[in-house]
Formats: sequence, C-alpha cells, structure tokens
Amino acid sequence: MAFTPNALYYGDCLEWMREWESECVDLIYLDPPFNSNANYNVLFKNGDANGSKKAQYRAFTDTWYWDAPAVERYQAFANAAAKPGHDCVVGLHRMLGECGMLAYLTYMAERLIEIRRILKPTGSVYLHCYSTASHALKLLMDSIFDAKNFLGDISWNKCNGVKTRTSWGNENDNILCYAKGIRKHTFNISDPVCRKPYSETSLSMHFRHKDEDGRLYRKRTVNRKTYLYYADEGRFIGNLWDDIPSMTANSPILGESLGYATQKPLALLDRIVRASSNEGDIVLDPFCGCGTAVDAARRLNRQWAGIDISSFAIDLILNVRLKDASIPAFGIPADMPSARKLAKEKPFDFESWAVTRLPGFAPNTRQVADGGVDGRATLNAQPDNFDSRLALAQVKGGNFNLEGLRSFASVLDRDNAALGYFISLDAVRSAAARAEAAKRGKIRVQGLEYDRLSLWSIEEYFQKRLPPMPVMTNPYTGKPMDPNFTLFS
Repeated sequence: MAFTPNALYYGDCLEWMREWESECVDLIYLDPPFNSNANYNVLFKNGDANGSKKAQYRAFTDTWYWDAPAVERYQAFANAAAKPGHDCVVGLHRMLGECGMLAYLTYMAERLIEIRRILKPTGSVYLHCYSTASHALKLLMDSIFDAKNFLGDISWNKCNGVKTRTSWGNENDNILCYAKGIRKHTFNISDPVCRKPYSETSLSMHFRHKDEDGRLYRKRTVNRKTYLYYADEGRFIGNLWDDIPSMTANSPILGESLGYATQKPLALLDRIVRASSNEGDIVLDPFCGCGTAVDAARRLNRQWAGIDISSFAIDLILNVRLKDASIPAFGIPADMPSARKLAKEKPFDFESWAVTRLPGFAPNTRQVADGGVDGRATLNAQPDNFDSRLALAQVKGGNFNLEGLRSFASVLDRDNAALGYFISLDAVRSAAARAEAAKRGKIRVQGLEYDRLSLWSIEEYFQKRLPPMPVMTNPYTGKPMDPNFTLFS
C-alpha cells in the first residue's frame, strides 16, 4: 500500500517500508534492538504462596542467535555483489564468523537499505544504538549511506550511567547521524535547541563588541573572511549531549514514563526533530515503541508515522500517549475479515494481537514450543480461594477443536494458574465446549466469582464484549490496569 503519514503501522518495519514509494520521508529516527544480549522483559511475581515464581512478558527480544533466518539473510547479501552493504556484510562475516552479532547486523542491514531508499534527498537518519554494536553499525552505515554523508556520532550522556569498580562504566548511548546527500540535507543549526549559553569566562574574554542594538558579539576571521558570533544566540551544542537525563528512579522527567523499558525522553527527540526537519516535513520512526518520536513530531507540527511489531505498543500510543483513537493503525485488524486475513497470513502476529485484546495480557516470550501458552497476565488482587495470581491465554486462529481446549485446561493445572482464557477467532457455541470449561470451576476475587476457564473470541471483541475478568496489573508497569483503558476498535 502507498505510504500514508500521520498513521501507525503494525508489523515488521521491513515489510512496510518495502511497500512504500522511494523518497517519501524527510527524517528517520530509529531506536532498534541494540544487541545488548538482554531481553527487555519486565518480570513480575505470579503471586504464588512463596512469592518465588516469576512470569515473563515480551516487549521485544534483544538477544540474537545464528539461526536459519540469519543464514538466509546473510546468503542474500553474499550472493548479490551489487547490493548495498554487500562488501561490509561479507567482511563482517569473515571477521566475526557465524554468531549472534552477525545475525543482528544482517537484520539491521536489510532495514537500513530500505531506510535509505525512502529518505528524500534532503533527508537525514538518526540511528540510536548501544556500545555493544555501535562500532559495527557505523561500518554498515558507512557502506549503505556512504561515509562522506556521515554527519556525526552523537554521544548522549544519560546522566545516570552505571559506575563499576572494574571498568569505566557505560554512561552514554550513541546516535549515528547520516544525510542522504551531504550539503543537501536539512540542518537548522540556528535553532535554539541546538545551542547553549556561553560560559561566563567565555563571555568576558571574547565578547567585547556591541552592535547598535547593544548586543554583545565577537569577531573571528577564517581564510580572510570575518564571522560574527552573538552572545545571546549561544554556542553550538556539538555532539556531546549531556543536558538531557533519561528515565530512572530518581530522574526529574520520571513523570513522562509510560512503563516502556526503552523509553526515551521527549527532549531528546524534540532536539533531533527540530534540528533536522521543518514544519510540515514527514518524520518516521520504524521502531516506534511507546511513541516518543511521533509525539515529538506531532507537537512540532510535523507529519509523522510510526511502525512497531508489538500491538501493545500501537495500543499504548493510541490510547495513552496520543489519546486519539481516530488515528489510522494499518495492519491492526478492524473487523472480522481483516482478522481472518491476519490469522491466515501472519499467525504469530495474530496470536500476539489477539492476546493483547484482553486488558493486562502480554504475549509470551516464546512463539514456538511455548508449552501451550500464548499470553500471560497477573491478577491485581490475590484470589480468595486460589494460591496464584497467574492468568494464561491460548489463541487458536483456525477451527475450534475440543481436544485443544482440554489440552489448555491441563496447562492451567500444570502451571497452577488462577485463570485461563481460550481465545478463538469465531465464537464457540458448542455445548460440549461450555461444559468442558465449566469443569474447572470458579475462583473468587474480592468477593466476586469468575469462571476459572473462559471461552472468548475475536468475534466477541468486535462486538465490544469482554469476558468477565478481575482487574489485572499492567504487564509493563506492574500497576493496576486503568479501568478506562479500552482496547476496542
């Protein structure tokens, strides 16, 4: 489909960008997985009697393996000598061997090629990365964008780096910046967001002249050309950004937090958007997460677009960040035909989306060999008659099967789950299925009774009917779900 700005896109950014026309975006900021060898999962106790078990929820996975998809990606580069990034990827293969790092880099190379293609000639890209992969990503960016278009390696000092006794610690993120074409790109160096006040020492030593309006300035002559610098305009901030804290327990901007593990501060994106785009330009974030970049662009009167592989992220942006359910969300099913299409063409995406239609549920960490569990949640209150707060969900995108329901019922017992939700595409009207679910009895939460095993369907979701369920915790913050938070289209 053609690119549409001021919209969100659910799914893999590679697939979406490949559909879009060339040179359609002015500025791209991306904060992809870093290859930090850590899963950005939030762990919560499941409320068992000893408080020792934990359930794991998937925001996104940031551990990479040399597996079949990685081999396929590498071969696509190795076999195409004219492909952008070919020499770099082949060289990295020789240097690194077949490892998780190379799996990550081939994943990124595919997407960076498309990013370059959809950038306008005046456009720029900001790649936010971590020290574990920044050096290798720089090589990739040099290869795909051409080293002559390198604009800078911004070092964002987060003001809360971890101090250790065995190393220098890691206080900075890297943001690699490239133009599509050097000297053609938009760069608003005079914007106040790119400048900071001169020090008192510098003012007293260098700014000794006044113009007719009383403004202090200094003169500098370079190659027989004289330049004037005004004190009240401040000095260019350069590539060391040490004035924007990140969100930690004691951060002054903690109020911005939406509970997303890798959320970046609005001030950081405000600076990038103002520096490298103008009003009316189009800003894209292909890994938009909780939507900081799209929020900044929207506030600054830019057009924008965001892509994310997590349906929870799309919901969060629409319902919490931007509070505007009228924003188009392409790829998110809007009716039963589109839900059937997603279930048939992208079953894993369908499972993740279907699970998150139940407030408080998040997709399981694993999508294959998942032990019969597609999603998990945690009850906000301890049941009166059960020693667990764990809730499980299983999704079936095909025809209903009674044996599948019985198998899921045994999973509830195996995992000592208080509640289970069997999610089907179409409503299950079988009396035998209802009877099978009823065998699991009921639990009581704060004096109210709920079926321990419930049948629910996407058909009922589009009828705006949820199963009776107690309040769950938000899987990404651990706080009780907002009763006003709705996932209905």
